[in-house]
Amino acid sequence: MRSLRYGKRPCRFFTIPSHSQALDFPSLSIAWLPDYTVSDNKNFITVKFLYGTNTSQHSQDYLKLGSLQLPSTLAPDFASFNPNAQSIPIPVGDSTTDFKAVSSWKHNGEINKIRLSPDASSAITFDNSGDVHLYDLSAVNKPPTSFVYHKQEGYALEWVSNDRFLSGANDSQIVLWDVSKPSTPLQAFKSHTAVINDLSHSVPSQHLFGSVADDYWTHIHDLRSSVNDGPAIKTQTSHVQNAISFHPQIATLYAVAGKDKVVNVYDLRNPNEPFRKLFGHTESVAGVQWNSDSEPELLTSWGYDRRVITWNLAALNEDFSYPDSEEGGRKRAAKSADPCLYFIHGGHTGRVNDVSIHPKIPSLYATCGDDSLLEVYRTKTVREDTDNEEEAEKEDNDNDEKKDVEMEENDQ
Repeated sequence: MRSLRYGKRPCRFFTIPSHSQALDFPSLSIAWLPDYTVSDNKNFITVKFLYGTNTSQHSQDYLKLGSLQLPSTLAPDFASFNPNAQSIPIPVGDSTTDFKAVSSWKHNGEINKIRLSPDASSAITFDNSGDVHLYDLSAVNKPPTSFVYHKQEGYALEWVSNDRFLSGANDSQIVLWDVSKPSTPLQAFKSHTAVINDLSHSVPSQHLFGSVADDYWTHIHDLRSSVNDGPAIKTQTSHVQNAISFHPQIATLYAVAGKDKVVNVYDLRNPNEPFRKLFGHTESVAGVQWNSDSEPELLTSWGYDRRVITWNLAALNEDFSYPDSEEGGRKRAAKSADPCLYFIHGGHTGRVNDVSIHPKIPSLYATCGDDSLLEVYRTKTVREDTDNEEEAEKEDNDNDEKKDVEMEENDQ
């Protein structure tokens, strides 16, 4: 395994295991269910997830429930139910024999977005005509409840609680819904003037949510405010932002990303400028999401460059010069990779549409893309901290000199 050195700290990257499934049609959204089951022999766990079809009106679209069997060594409570199975091999590579579509629900049109409720009992979807549909996951034959308001299709959905959710569409409208009142929204937010790209609710603050749109504005809204009050915070950016995500534990922390190819990390106490920019994408960033509560320092982004990047904000204090900073009147190239760069997954051959991070199994990812691939992988990064940094640097220099000598001998 090749060691990649960031600054003076070497890192080793692993993916375990890797599952790549070719779907009949691309999926635009995917969402893990939080629970998993253990096999009778304790060697495997079964995980489940929701995904949607995008048939481009060629056939009936569906919301589907898929399942996948993985080694039980991935479970966080593995030692408690199988203390004598440490020798179980972890397969690496593609497999399609253990993937199943367990259930399916007919869907009115293509599924642009899927969001699972906090208690995982139901799911909401956005179709390509602007309607939101609520599915009871415990009843396969029960038709969904439709929420009709938007005049155009939408991609922004976010739960506020098990009883309320937000929707934002291409008609520039954001509305708050009560699941028991599908006929009329509780409240409308009309502060944006262009397509709503994403929404994020702040769980720690309970009353705040953020929105980004094609009008170059990021808005922070307070659900306690009246309609005429407008956003609590407004920030204009030089590029359109496609995604926003509030930290699940820190009320003032949120990330925004978009067409500038940069993931910008903000503090609500100073929203005019990001306190850290994360560089690693080569094209527009489509989405950004904080990892589960067990990994509060990790942030994941994905985009048009076919990459899924996980960032480790525990490395924020390490020295790093922005590649877009200026030196002598010219933009300066980065001398090293961003120290916050933790893992890059490059398994897709097209745009990555959505990423879901398992809420209970650390670093277990599910991704879907325009290439019709559904991929499941788990990252494991081993950082080898060197007690004597001078010794490590000397070793690197000696290896470089050795390579130079070998090249000169080959030339002769």
